[in-house]
Amino acid sequence: MPMPEPRVLTKIEPDYPFLFSICTIVNDRNEYHEMKQSFEQCGFVEDCEYLVVDNTNGNSLDAYQGIAAFMKQAQGQYLVIVHQDVRCIDTKDRLVQCLQELTAKDDKWAVCGNAGMYGYHGRAMHLQNDDELIMYDNLPAKVYSLDENLLIVNRATNLTVSGDLSGYHLYGTDLCLLADILGYTCYVIPFMVNHLSKGNLKALQEHIPSFWSAYGRKLRSRYVETTCTKFYLSNGVTQTKVYNAAGVFGLLKVVERLKQVAGLVKNGKQHKRIK
Repeated sequence: MPMPEPRVLTKIEPDYPFLFSICTIVNDRNEYHEMKQSFEQCGFVEDCEYLVVDNTNGNSLDAYQGIAAFMKQAQGQYLVIVHQDVRCIDTKDRLVQCLQELTAKDDKWAVCGNAGMYGYHGRAMHLQNDDELIMYDNLPAKVYSLDENLLIVNRATNLTVSGDLSGYHLYGTDLCLLADILGYTCYVIPFMVNHLSKGNLKALQEHIPSFWSAYGRKLRSRYVETTCTKFYLSNGVTQTKVYNAAGVFGLLKVVERLKQVAGLVKNGKQHKRIK
């Protein structure tokens, strides 16, 4: 029987059955119904699917687990991750226009939303929040963190959330940081919704230390050795160049050698060549 020929891949746009997958973690069915109804009234019916994580009888999945599941199972070109206490104001056509304009401006965008920060006191917002209308000019604006009340994820980037974080806070920031690491960008766009609350700030404060810990580990400086080369990575371009200069890198290799020897003394050699 002849062996099957390999399938040659080409660069094509994925064929998504839907334009938007509107994804929500639900612990109150009535509130979710009002949210969904507001989106439907704004035109999010055709080319749309609605997905939920049902936490009405307890926390079956937290936000990080839920978003990871949405990423895997949604069939839309764009994921609209939205809180159940959000009410849509702008139309589906308006969101399509915003995304088209954003893509024309920057086709490397991975996530956009309606509220974010781009540095110290660098704020960009476009939403109604607890009856307060907040609008900034010069949108879309590139940001480095986004509020979680409304997030639109570009599925073409294959972005997902961290596997070492849990809970219900800072997943918007997590997505933005991972997008930046992967070479993508994030924006605030002028798409209006009404967010009926300002969030649980006390619970947020309790979550921050674990977020620090996870990203402190991710962004740590480290010695890297492949089968063909070796180098040192730092959290700055200039520092990395300095660390990889011949003299400095020689000292770093001495440190790594001492760590290796200490490990051998403590644990022995873990892997031995057998052939």
